[in-house]
Amino acid sequence: MWEAAIDDEPVTAFLQHRASRSGMPSGLQTTTSSDRLGFSMALMSGALWGAGAVVLGEALTHGPLAAAGALFAAPLAAAALHDCLVLLWVSAVSAATGRLRAAVAALRTRDGLVICVAALLGGPLAMSTYLLAIAFAGAPYAMAIASVVPALGALFGYALLHERLGPLGVIGVALAVGGAILASYAPPAGASPHYLLGAICALASAAGWAAEGVLVTRSMARVPALAALNIREAVSAGALLLIVLPTFAASGVAARTVATPTMAILVVASLCGAGSYLLYYPSLHLLGASRSMPANSTSVLWTIGLTLAVTGAWPGWRLVLGGGVVMAGITLVAADRRSETPPLSTTGGA
Repeated sequence: MWEAAIDDEPVTAFLQHRASRSGMPSGLQTTTSSDRLGFSMALMSGALWGAGAVVLGEALTHGPLAAAGALFAAPLAAAALHDCLVLLWVSAVSAATGRLRAAVAALRTRDGLVICVAALLGGPLAMSTYLLAIAFAGAPYAMAIASVVPALGALFGYALLHERLGPLGVIGVALAVGGAILASYAPPAGASPHYLLGAICALASAAGWAAEGVLVTRSMARVPALAALNIREAVSAGALLLIVLPTFAASGVAARTVATPTMAILVVASLCGAGSYLLYYPSLHLLGASRSMPANSTSVLWTIGLTLAVTGAWPGWRLVLGGGVVMAGITLVAADRRSETPPLSTTGGA
């Protein structure tokens, strides 16, 4: 299933086969089936990302990441270690499927360079601010605020990809944004004194991920999804290690963390992150940025639920109600059948 999901030629052949057996026009059947596949992958990606957020939040409570003097250094160190591990897992999948050469070849193209830019936005910018948001605001609130990604993705998608949502989609995006605002507009009781800074960081991460999704979607018309993901993780991990950590004096924290049990927690988080990305990038190609991002944003609900299960801490009513509104908005976007949705391309598989 996974190989078919990331390689568009097998997907297209399968959908056409289903269409011929059902007696329906192949174009209509292909669009419907690819939507279902894309939404399924985006939803599973969101579940894994939500789980990873909870695990990352737990890692930040253990030494040396929990050291008082590592207010900024600890989240940045965790972000760098996380992306380095994700790079390891994604490269292993690429090697096992014989697709590493495609990533190297793509780097020599204009689309490969666009993916590098997307990687800097989605990696050093978004991942660093995301970990800072978790550290300062808590995983559920950081995820709720960052769920404005679909709104920003729809805006960027309209500007760069000419993607358009129908009336249901527009209402859905508005609900998703409104739910995020409702969940996080006021600090919860007992919130960190840095909550506002965490909220700002979450918004910055949302902007970075939205831009990444749109740029990558545009490039995956010609670059395989797995190759694009490999480039993304390599650029992100390299920039975090070589630029971000030295700039914020966080290299020492990262090095000390490697030799502690906390590293095992980060390994678990990175497996969730790698699985999420391996599903998310193909869903971007199948659905487009403006439809994949809202489905992926169900991660906020998984984060709320898993935080309750792990810590036993009940979320505030605003967070629960806001998360429900986000889910309602995502459902409307998923139900939006746009005539402008581009047909499935056979050039952007993994």
